[in-house]
Amino acid sequence: MRSLPRLLGLLGGICWVAAWPAEALAITASVAERASSLAGEAVTFDLTIGDAVGPVQVRWDTGDETRTEFTVDDVQHVHTYAAPGHYPVLATVKDDVGFTSVSFVHTVHRPLVPGSAAGSTDLVYDQPNAKVYTANYENDSVSVLDANALTRLAEVPVARGPVGLALTAQGKLWVLHRDAHALSIIDTASLVVESEVTLPYASQPMGLAISPTGDAAYVTLMAVGKVLKLDAGSGAVVAELVLGGTPRGVSVSHDGSQIYVTRFISEDSHGEVARIDAATFQVSTRFQLAADTTTEDTDQEGRGLPNYLFSVGLSPDGAFAWVPGKKDNIFRGPFRDQLDLTDDNTVRPLVALLNVAEGVEDVARRIDLDDRNLPNQIVFTPLGDFAFISMAGSALVEVRDAYTGEFVTALKETGIAPRGLALTETNKLFVHASLSRAVTVYDVADIVSSHDLITKKLVEIPTVAAEKLDAQVLRGKQLFFNSADIRMSDQGYISCASCHFDGAEDGRVWDFGSVGEGLRNTVSLLGRRGTGHGNVNWSGSFDEIQDSDDNIRHLFGGKGFLTAEQLAVGTVGAPRGDKKAGLSPELDALAAFLGSLDTYRPSPFRNPDGSLTGDGVAGRAIFERLGCGFCHTGPDGTDSARGKLHDVGTVKPSSGSRAGEPLLGIDTPTLNGVWETAPYLHDGSAPTLRDVLVTSNPEDRHAFISGLSEAELGQLIAYVLQLDGTVDAAPSEDQPAPSEAGGFLGLGCSVMGGPPDRRAPLLAIALVAGWMTFGARRRRPS
Repeated sequence: MRSLPRLLGLLGGICWVAAWPAEALAITASVAERASSLAGEAVTFDLTIGDAVGPVQVRWDTGDETRTEFTVDDVQHVHTYAAPGHYPVLATVKDDVGFTSVSFVHTVHRPLVPGSAAGSTDLVYDQPNAKVYTANYENDSVSVLDANALTRLAEVPVARGPVGLALTAQGKLWVLHRDAHALSIIDTASLVVESEVTLPYASQPMGLAISPTGDAAYVTLMAVGKVLKLDAGSGAVVAELVLGGTPRGVSVSHDGSQIYVTRFISEDSHGEVARIDAATFQVSTRFQLAADTTTEDTDQEGRGLPNYLFSVGLSPDGAFAWVPGKKDNIFRGPFRDQLDLTDDNTVRPLVALLNVAEGVEDVARRIDLDDRNLPNQIVFTPLGDFAFISMAGSALVEVRDAYTGEFVTALKETGIAPRGLALTETNKLFVHASLSRAVTVYDVADIVSSHDLITKKLVEIPTVAAEKLDAQVLRGKQLFFNSADIRMSDQGYISCASCHFDGAEDGRVWDFGSVGEGLRNTVSLLGRRGTGHGNVNWSGSFDEIQDSDDNIRHLFGGKGFLTAEQLAVGTVGAPRGDKKAGLSPELDALAAFLGSLDTYRPSPFRNPDGSLTGDGVAGRAIFERLGCGFCHTGPDGTDSARGKLHDVGTVKPSSGSRAGEPLLGIDTPTLNGVWETAPYLHDGSAPTLRDVLVTSNPEDRHAFISGLSEAELGQLIAYVLQLDGTVDAAPSEDQPAPSEAGGFLGLGCSVMGGPPDRRAPLLAIALVAGWMTFGARRRRPS
């Protein structure tokens, strides 16, 4: 079975040969408009012939390696295709004078299931009312577009952080809010928010889908690892399922019987999609997307762990579920396999195909997308023969043959960060270019009909009337996502968002030995305000965000945003060298965007009103008693601004260096937001906070944990899990005072336990030793 681009090229060549002027072409032939057919069923091709001289003979090539001999009057040919696909059919006709030919592509599809599947999206098409809606995350609004006139009709203010949309059969538009942890219900006729449903505090609702049967709706809560079942009329919570992990995308099968939920951040062993039986609301299957450790790393494909799994796209034949994501090559690097990371083999986009009937991934059909970044959402043509894939990092939509997985074409100029897609019955494809604040519309009729690869960009419809983000911040976020800019990535694979989607982190540990570092656990950028905490990276290797131009050039394979002449001046070309700020508007915009990330996501480990739990309050006292606040100090929870690096017993040979210089210690990370950033430590060697404090705390160098009871250790962990930048009230006067104990002085000088008469001498020794060590480290170069 040949790919469509090759087929159309072949057919073009055939037509050219058929029109060769040396032959007498008085005879004419045509095939009537033909419909697609089902695999395994007979299809009839009717040939109409005109101006023939003498007997007419016809030879048929049906495109599936079946070819007849010239046969008299074979003008009605019956053929059965065994498998679905796009087949190039060629009929060659000759008479006593000459010959001619006619060619076309015939589509064979699988039996289609009734109805349409539903899935998470930030753009929905309202067919009865000919409207399109988009969720505008940063602008806290929903835009309403006219699907026929291709204009914006309205922009409706809604609660904070709308991320998902769904339509009910009753004409209501549901809006899911990540930041407000709520669900809004809008009447589509009046465009009035009728009601709001409060969801669990700090739960990060991310995925929303209403069953095609209309009897239920489903919401994923990414922060707490749950899926909710809601009443499709009121939005009231009917049931909840503890799924674990980071559930994000949710899709519902055509008959409403099966729910598919993606785990956004994967374990190191595999990616995962859970299938839930709607009747029992229990997990029936966990599809494991295996880590690829055997594929040879080339410029066309490579190894990697499936990660960043977005919403599942269910094919119209009900046979396969397509899962867009990326492959993280955590198997490569100087400390791992002695191979440097390259722009071709760090992150690669993938689409995994799940065999619905067998309950496993069809690994042989996994698609490795080339020169692309961050596939996000998938929609199919009505026959299920083509798949449209939005590439959030590549500013385009890729079209794939759904039967072979092969590339067909790409719809370019979508705008920045295309996410939601909708294909209408008039063959218009609506694309939500979320960071261009627009919906781009294409005419894809020729692709849908398999007639040609021609597409036409019709219009870009602005979605937002008054932008809330500062212009420089918005520009920075656009650059942050866009790998289509060769200054960011020459091959188009990597942008900042590849590892920091929405400013967060990907849960991976990378081997950055090739850029003068070592094993590095991806850091969330949320709440850090760019360089608001001080130097950035685990080694404190950059003193300004503009230093990231170094990684862009050496790791991303980009041209960079500074010229060779600029880099040659003084020490501009070196990290922590002469200032780069002010030399590039683009780097300054990136710095402005990262500087705008001034809040953490609220911790779901707190009470529903956002206050500390009882264990959190007790843990705060222990935190203070141990002196943890010496390094994790102030509102930011770090002494990074002092420029100090510390070794609390975790620096190893695999920790590498500091931008090519000796690594004397690790920059103190904030503890705010650590509840959602496992694994821990600079090399990710601690899977949990307990591991940080116990397993990875040799000789109590990180904190004097060995003096704590098991209950106290649990309370300390509970407190740290609740740190999210919230300024908590000071302990009341009637609260028990912290028990007497030595304090942690930042560098491993904790003193706790022992008889009371021995604590004072020990504490005195600890104070002297701690300050001597601190003074010695102050004199070290950092």
